[in-house]
Amino acid sequence: MKIDKIIFSITIFIILLECFLRWNGKYQTTNERSYGKYMQRYRVTTNSWFHTWKPNLVLDYKQSEFHYTNIYNDLGHREHHFSEYLKDTSTHKIIALGDSFTEGDGSCYDSTWVKSLACALDKKFPSKFSFYNAGVCGSDVFYNNKILVSKLVQLKPKVVIECLNTSDIDDVICNGGKERFNEDGTTSGKVGPKWELPYKYSHLFRAIIHNVFKNNENLIPKDLLTQKEAEAIQLIKQQVEETANFCKQNNIKYVLLLTPTPAEIIEPNTSKQTNFLKGLGNQNFVINMFEPLNKYYLNQPINQYSWKLNGHFNSKGYWVLGQAIYNEVNLNDSSILSNN
Repeated sequence: MKIDKIIFSITIFIILLECFLRWNGKYQTTNERSYGKYMQRYRVTTNSWFHTWKPNLVLDYKQSEFHYTNIYNDLGHREHHFSEYLKDTSTHKIIALGDSFTEGDGSCYDSTWVKSLACALDKKFPSKFSFYNAGVCGSDVFYNNKILVSKLVQLKPKVVIECLNTSDIDDVICNGGKERFNEDGTTSGKVGPKWELPYKYSHLFRAIIHNVFKNNENLIPKDLLTQKEAEAIQLIKQQVEETANFCKQNNIKYVLLLTPTPAEIIEPNTSKQTNFLKGLGNQNFVINMFEPLNKYYLNQPINQYSWKLNGHFNSKGYWVLGQAIYNEVNLNDSSILSNN
């Protein structure tokens, strides 16, 4: 009888502790804070090589900090119909590749950095360029390359601008490199720890994993983190070099932007950022956006340009990013402006 009471008391304590940790939110994942749900990190299988939204999807996108409607085209991009761009032969096309920061998570369609850059360029060269935003939440350099080579190259772009941030490192750690693309046209993420399922459902289990076993949100032990990040950066480096060569062979100007997230503007110069910039920054097609943006926000409160819970820029922040990109990227090249 006494043992039963002890077991009952322990069970009630565990349930109450679990409830408190959920209420407290300390062990919420980034996706739970941003999107309100846990997203599986490992063993994720999809039925396509292409990481896009569902074609022709209309999404009522509502979070506590904002609410707007996303409309996706026939390729699953937050853009006008792909055929409109194929028919357009009067403008020079610029394709933007990237993840949620390129898609513009946290802003409406007309307020992404892609739109900001397009407006700045249109003032100098009216009706000369058209932009295709191929950014997709959760994408990375391998998904970007796959859809560029397979589909977007049909647009015969003059410029491809690929925008990366340090979240790409985490994505590659979990998804791997080219081995994710299966011969049958499906995609499979890497095999992670078997205990991700209890991690998904229990915040108490997360507290133990983080505090006792010292694993981070990607379920990587602290003593292996530097090695895993270095391996991911090397894979990213190899892939962007391949993308750059593909663009060169097709007479496309390739630009790789390394950009900070709002959190990294608040806390600059972490080891992760430093390794990211060192690993990718020694190429002539790379532009480091950390320096101009960190300089800009020395005198500007970043919390007015980003969403606290969602973690992305707001419309104002994306507009600043687009203007900064315009100042850093040379799009006055005669090879770009010519009609050849």
